[in-house]
Amino acid sequence: VIRAGCGLRERRLTLERAPRLICDVIDDAVCHVEGAKTSAGPVLPRRHPAQELQTPGAVVSVWGSETAEKDKYVPFFAQKSINFDGQLSRMKHRLGIMSHRGHKPEQPNQDEFFVLARADSVLLGVLDGHGPDGHDVAHFAQEHLPTHVMEDLRKDHESWQPAVTAAVTRLCKEAKEDPEMCKKSENSGCTITLLLLDRPDAAGNKLRVRCAHLGDSIAVVASRKSKEDSWTVTQLTDIHRPDRKDEMIRIQKAGGTVIMEEDGSSGRLAADGWTLAMSRCFGDFHAHVHGLSCEPEFAADVELDVDHENLILVCSDGVWDVMPPAQAVHIVGKFKPDEAQSAVEKLVSKAQLRWQECSDVVDDITAVLLWPVFGEGLGAVKEDHSEDAEEKVEAP
Repeated sequence: VIRAGCGLRERRLTLERAPRLICDVIDDAVCHVEGAKTSAGPVLPRRHPAQELQTPGAVVSVWGSETAEKDKYVPFFAQKSINFDGQLSRMKHRLGIMSHRGHKPEQPNQDEFFVLARADSVLLGVLDGHGPDGHDVAHFAQEHLPTHVMEDLRKDHESWQPAVTAAVTRLCKEAKEDPEMCKKSENSGCTITLLLLDRPDAAGNKLRVRCAHLGDSIAVVASRKSKEDSWTVTQLTDIHRPDRKDEMIRIQKAGGTVIMEEDGSSGRLAADGWTLAMSRCFGDFHAHVHGLSCEPEFAADVELDVDHENLILVCSDGVWDVMPPAQAVHIVGKFKPDEAQSAVEKLVSKAQLRWQECSDVVDDITAVLLWPVFGEGLGAVKEDHSEDAEEKVEAP
C-alpha cells in the first residue's frame, strides 16, 4: 500500500494477514519457539477436564486459561490466554474466538469461554465473572460444569435440561465444599451461557441447537437463505435482570427487593449492602436469601435448516451492552465462514470502540462464533485416516 501527500515522504505500509479461524491463531503460536508470545497472548497445550468423558473418539478443545495475579497488569485490551488440545484443523464447523481484557484498572479479564468438539456434537460456553474474585469463580465453573453436563448426556443424550440443571446444582455444591472457592464465591459470581450443537437423529443430516443460561451473556442463532438475503436473528436467551417482570415477582416472593434506578437504567437486586445487576447467576451465595437464583433457564430447541446459511454467536455483555443482536450478526455476517476468526476480531474491535465512545470504562469483551457445516460426514471433527494417527474419530 502506497500512501503520500501533505508534504510527507512516501512510505510503504505492510498489512498483516489476519488469522481466518481460531485454529490458525493456534497454529501460528505453536510454530513459534517455546515461550514466545503472539498477538493472541500465550497459547498453551492443555486438555480440558471434560475431554476424558467425551472419548472414545477424537475431541478437540479451546478454553480460557486460568487467571494469574500478573494478569491484572497486562495491557488493556490484551487477548486472554488460550488452552487447547487436539487438532483443531480437523474441526469441520468454522470457529472464531476472541476475548479481550477491558479497561478496568487493577482488574483482570473476568470473562471465560470453552469449546469442546467431537464427531457428533459441539458444547460451548461463555461465562462473565463479576465481583472481586469473579475471574476465579468463572474459571472454576468453566472447568467443572462441562464435565458434569457430559456425565449425564453420556447416559442419555436427550436429557439436556435435567443434565444442565443437575450439573449447576453439583457445581454449587462443589464450590461450597471447597474452602477457597466457598470464600470467593460468597461475594463474587459469574454468568453462564451453555450451548450444545448436536444431531437429533444420528443417521440424519439435521443439526439442532440447545441452550441454557444464567445471567446476561446472550446467545443468538442467525440464518439466511442466500447471500443476498438479510439474516433472520433468533435470540435464545432472555437476560436475567432483576426488573424483568417474572424475575421481579419471583424475587419479591422470596422476600427480596429490586431497586429501580432513577436514571431509567435496569433495576438491581438489593443484597446486604450490595446490589446486583442480574437476578440469576452462579456464585454470590450471600444473595440467595434475597432472591438470587442459580436455576438455569432453557431456550426452545432450534433445528437448523440445511438449505440455509446458519451461524451461532455467543458473547458476554461486553458486546451486548453496546450493540443489539441484529447489528452484531450483521457485522460478523459480512465475513465468509472460513473467516470466522476475522469476523469475531472485527466484532470485538467494534464493541471496544463503542465503549470508548460512550463510557470512561470498557468492559471485558468475549465472543464465540460458530458457523455450522452441513454435508456428508456432518461430524464436528474430520476423520483422520493416516497410519500414524494416535486416535480415530467415531464414524458420524
